[in-house]
Amino acid sequence: MAGKKSIDQQDVMLKGPLADLFPKVSFAVGAIALLASVFFAVSDSHHFYYSYLVAFCFFMTLTLGSMFFVLMQHISRAGWSVAVRRIPETLMQNIPLMVVFFIPVLIGAHDLYHWTHLEDVAKDHLLRVKYPYLNMTFFTIRAVIFFGAWTWIARKFYKASVDQDESGEGGLTLNLQKSATFSIIIFALTLTFAFIDWVMSITPHWYSTIFGVYFFAGSMVVAFAVLGLVMILLRRYGYLKNIVTLEHYQDIGKFLYGFNIFWSYIAFSQYFLIWYANVPEETVWFTEHFNGSWNTVAALLAIGHFGIPFVIFMSRHAKRNLKFHAAVATWLIFMHIVDLYWIIMPNVSKSGIHVTLMDIVPFIGIGGIYFGVFLNRLKSKALVSIKDPRLDESLSFHNH
Repeated sequence: MAGKKSIDQQDVMLKGPLADLFPKVSFAVGAIALLASVFFAVSDSHHFYYSYLVAFCFFMTLTLGSMFFVLMQHISRAGWSVAVRRIPETLMQNIPLMVVFFIPVLIGAHDLYHWTHLEDVAKDHLLRVKYPYLNMTFFTIRAVIFFGAWTWIARKFYKASVDQDESGEGGLTLNLQKSATFSIIIFALTLTFAFIDWVMSITPHWYSTIFGVYFFAGSMVVAFAVLGLVMILLRRYGYLKNIVTLEHYQDIGKFLYGFNIFWSYIAFSQYFLIWYANVPEETVWFTEHFNGSWNTVAALLAIGHFGIPFVIFMSRHAKRNLKFHAAVATWLIFMHIVDLYWIIMPNVSKSGIHVTLMDIVPFIGIGGIYFGVFLNRLKSKALVSIKDPRLDESLSFHNH
């Protein structure tokens, strides 16, 4: 049943510019950028597909990070997050859209993945050994499995949440808590293998046993950063002011800070263990990523992704100052983009960083459509799970 402090659904519906103007502008900008992307794909397909993969991975990590947030709240039976959970629930519903955006990755596989060149595979013993796994047929089948699993999880948890807004059936929450136990295992396995396929296999001779965890950590950083920004934007337009309080922003900030430290730990662990072992098959990746000005980008990540946020965002007051919170969240989103760019682009720009319009346009194209779909879906349902049995706990939440 609903909490004692019930909420009228009409009070938490998205209206005005955020519901009408923003989605239209977002779709228009995205469509124009995607059309421009076609030109770049024709003019320099090799560079374009790497740039496209960076943009795709950014929005894929945002979507999957949001999914894990939802699973994490249900499996831990968290009450504080009920007031903010609808945002990540809606973001994870973009999985089917990401299926569409994955099609260019399949089209550009010959440019992206060395193991698709059968004439080179025939001359390379290691690629021949890996061929039963690294081949386009199995690669595509695995992608279907990944997206199928994520779509099932997203639809199940979103549908139950919005259905509860109508029925008030408390049993739906209990059912989702049970489903989260095995769903989180499915999530962990699919995310790990997906980014091994889509990113690590760009360098098929290299391997890292924690590459999937590295991407998971980045996914959570960008998910909490975007969640904070969206909630602050909603507040600016007058939504949820008496529902989502500074207590909630402080907890979002805690998770953002914590997962950013976790990302730093995993990033350093991956580097240190490979440097320490000094095995050529492993060090080759870092050799390429420290070449030329890429070494400067690596230093920027160490300072900007870890050092600066570690110092300036530690205080509870920093997390509760919404302008400062928004600035740090924006910075970490930028750092996540830089991280993805540093991981992927040295494969096409060997001597160092070289940002062009071709790198920016696919990002704007995917982002415009992505947030247009997100806002359109968001305005169709309440911004808060109004009949969740833990709503009262969330409305009364206070940090100690």
